[in-house]
This record gives sequence, structure tokens and C-alpha cells, in this order.
Amino acid sequence: PAAAVAAAVAAAAASSDASEDASASVVMFTTSTCKHCKRAKAALTEKGITFAEVQMQDRLTLLQRVKESTGRQTVPQVFIGGKLIGGADETVALVETGEINALLEAAVGVDPLPAELKAAVREALAAEAAGPQQKPASAHTEEISAAAAAEEKEFKKMLVLVEKMQAPGGLEIGDHYGARSGLPWEKEARCFSGASCVAWLVQNADAVDRDAAVAMGRTLQAMRLLKHVTCSAAFGDCESTFFRLQQDEPSGSLNMLRVWRGATRAAPEVADSLRRQIEDLYATYLTDGGRALDYAALAKSREFEDFVAATGELQRVDLFEMRREELIAFFINVYNMLVIHGTVVLGPPQNTAQRLSFFSSIKYTIGGHKYTTDDIENGVLRGNRAGAADPFILIGYPKWGAVTFKAGDPRLYHSVNPMDPRIHCALVCGAKSCPPIRVYSAESLDIGLNGATEAFCESEVKVDQANKTVTLSKIFKWYSVDFGSTPSEILQWTLPYLAPEKAAALTEMLQQEKSTGEAITVEYSEYDWGLNSK
Repeated sequence: PAAAVAAAVAAAAASSDASEDASASVVMFTTSTCKHCKRAKAALTEKGITFAEVQMQDRLTLLQRVKESTGRQTVPQVFIGGKLIGGADETVALVETGEINALLEAAVGVDPLPAELKAAVREALAAEAAGPQQKPASAHTEEISAAAAAEEKEFKKMLVLVEKMQAPGGLEIGDHYGARSGLPWEKEARCFSGASCVAWLVQNADAVDRDAAVAMGRTLQAMRLLKHVTCSAAFGDCESTFFRLQQDEPSGSLNMLRVWRGATRAAPEVADSLRRQIEDLYATYLTDGGRALDYAALAKSREFEDFVAATGELQRVDLFEMRREELIAFFINVYNMLVIHGTVVLGPPQNTAQRLSFFSSIKYTIGGHKYTTDDIENGVLRGNRAGAADPFILIGYPKWGAVTFKAGDPRLYHSVNPMDPRIHCALVCGAKSCPPIRVYSAESLDIGLNGATEAFCESEVKVDQANKTVTLSKIFKWYSVDFGSTPSEILQWTLPYLAPEKAAALTEMLQQEKSTGEAITVEYSEYDWGLNSK
């Protein structure tokens, strides 16, 4: 038996992808930042059991087929001898008891995956190998490329003009009282009137007259190099309307260490690129079998420095051309990367007061406007609703809560309506009770959100049919208005995302509640705000 086990172990050569070793006797479906996956891999590695790994974070269609085949909603999913042996808990237990040796012995010469999943993996890998089909450039595409190049050239020209404005002897920039509110005792720092800027442009730029200078100022504003102090007025030749340069904006944005000077890609592409960077960092510095994140080492790494520099591209992305699915995927990814970025730079919040301050203060400048994590969650993704900490939400009157974006706020244009409650299973606030971190794309958004919601509900919805009790994550309490107007409606909302046995039990409980009038007891589990930090 020992020799047979050794042969099986030798055959299961470890790799980052099962495509690299078709002879492996152990195959594991994972995602790169899943702590349970890391725990299962650590258990196998510690015992000298090698394995082949199929990473699923970018293969959502394949992940859906795996879930449909096994009936399990979460990863890891570990296969030996053509059979699913379970997830992290089952795998770790089999390793610790030594029972996995018998499974490996019996699996020698047997394909680890059932035929349907083996075929699904092959199809996915073949599609990736083929790559996206390149269409020949059309005249229209070439026109767009030429226009983009001309726009980039104009942008660099305007950057030189801004540097000239800031140089000694340049545009007079200073503090002005009443510039924002009109109240003479309120100071607005580092700004200038539209009229003074127009006069400077006539004297120092290519503007031939004041009308041409106004047009130049509006170009600067359109390029997000200059902005009105309240983002509510177009640039004009007026003594009482005040503006400031983008880099003088007192934003505290984590991505405003320097003005982005390079070409700017489409917003979804920028977010996807950044999200992959932070995911790689997260995977690299996640330690102790996925239980801890070494934030100290992460903060000192060259990779994190590169990531911080890359976030500057968000300053200039254009959000206006994104459709609904692109907007949702973009802002989920940006929210999750901003939380990690803020945690590395500022440290994790330790109590309720610090948490409220953390999520309302960490921010990126995106498309010329500031977005905190609260702005992204409540203003954009929740369709401009009051946050969970609003006093009226806390006392049970959500309709009276204050909206996140007030009338006239240009960020209102990007609010997602109607909102999709599944976003709560995708946003990762950095706490242990948060959902696992994932990458989302517009093309597979529905599959991705369904997968995240199924995984979250499997672990956070507990049904006790005997005692007519359901225990939910506090997310369902804090954001109850997003899921339903009554406890029964909230429970109904979870049904499509529960495992069949759990869904059947809850359905029966809801039917009994309706027929007998005896309400189901809904309880909420304690939320673990602890951070996975080393």
C-alpha cells in the first residue's frame, strides 16, 4: 500500500493549473484568494501530497458547470479517482486521519475528474488557448484611434499649461472666503476666480481673446485638470465663480499622489487590470494557510508601490459610456481594491467609530470626482440610498434616511437603478465575516454575482426547521430594505441561492408560516470584524 500511495503522490505533480499535468491523481478547483482553498492546499502540501489545481476566478462559466455537476456552491472542490471528496473541511480531515492514503491507492491509474468535468476543463482551456478572435481594423476603428491620439496630444499640451499656471509667477492661486457657500467667514483653499484665470490665459497662453480663454478653460475642465469648487458650474469669465486645479483639490484620495499623465484606457479595462494586481498581491501575502494577510510586508513591497502608481489612471477614466453591467462590475472591483489599499496605508479600523470614519474617508478620484467606499456602496451600487449607519436606518425608518448624493451632484448620473441586492455578497469590507474576494466582469456579471451569493448564503443562512428559526448574517439586517420589506420577504429572497435541502426546508417553513400565522424566528449571527492580518 505504501508503494501504491507513493506512486499516486508522484503522479499528482503540483501545478498552478491542471492543464500542466493530465496524469495528476488529485485535482482541486480553487480561486486564488480563497482562504479555504489555501487551507486545503496547505494540508496536502504539509503531508507531501502533490496536486493539480484549476483556478476558477477567471473561468466563471466553467465554475458554473462544476457547481451544476456537484451541487456544491463553494470552492475548493477536491477530486480523487473520478469522485468529489469534498471541500476544505473534508480534505483536511482526510489528510489528518490518513484516510486519504487509501483513496490515493485506489485511484492509481484512474482519471481524477468525472468525464463531464474533464471535458468542461478541456473546453475552457482550449478556448483560452485560441484566444479572442481579432477582427481586422475597419476605417471607423482607425478614425477612432486617430482621434484618441489627437486627444492625448492635446491633453499633454494642457498639462504643460497647468504646470505653467503652477510655476512661480504663474496664475495667482490662493485662499478665498465665500468661494463655495457665499458666506464671508468660510474659507476655500487654493482656488481662483474664473475671471482671473481668463485674464491669465489671454496673457500667457494661446487664447487670442477672453472668449477663446473661456473655451480653453472649459477644455481644461473637460479634461478634469481644472474643476469648479463644488463641481456645479461650467468654467466662465466671472469674478464670483471659483475653480481650482485638480492637484490642488483637498481630496486625500489615495490615487492622487501625482497627476496621471499617460494614455487612459476604457474604465472596465483599467479596473480589471488594477483588480488583478491587488489580487496577486493578496495571494502572495496571504499566509498561514489563508488565515492571515501580512499587511506589513505588503506595504513595503515593490509590487504594492507599482499598484499605487497604477491607480492614478482612475483619475481620467470616462464613466459615461459604460452600460449597467460594466458600471456594476467596475465599482465592485474598485470598492474591493480601495478597501485593501486603505487598510495597507492607514491600518485596519479597530472599533465602531474608526470603522465609520474609515469607510467614509478612504477614497479614489475617479473621472475627476471623489468616491469613498461609502459613496460607491450607497451612492452608486445601492441606487443612492442611505447608508447602514444613518440614524433613521438604525431606528427602523429607512425611507427617512438621507441619500448619499444630493441633488445636483454629478456623481448621481452613475447611480445604479434599480439596485441589485446581490452586490452585498460581492463587496468585501476586509472583515472575516465578509464574502470572499472575487474579480467581476460585465460579460459574466450575472454568473459571478450568482456564484458569490450562493457561496455567501451557504455559509451565512442557517435553517433550523425543528425550532422554526433562521439565522442570517447581519448584512441582511443592516441592509434589510434592499432584500425585502418584511422578514418573510427577506427569507424568500434567499431561496434561489440556497442548497436544495436547505431551500426545501425553508420553503416548507414559509408555507407553514403563511397557513398558520406562526412567524418564523429570525436571528442574526455576530459579525466578526476581525481582520486577517499577520
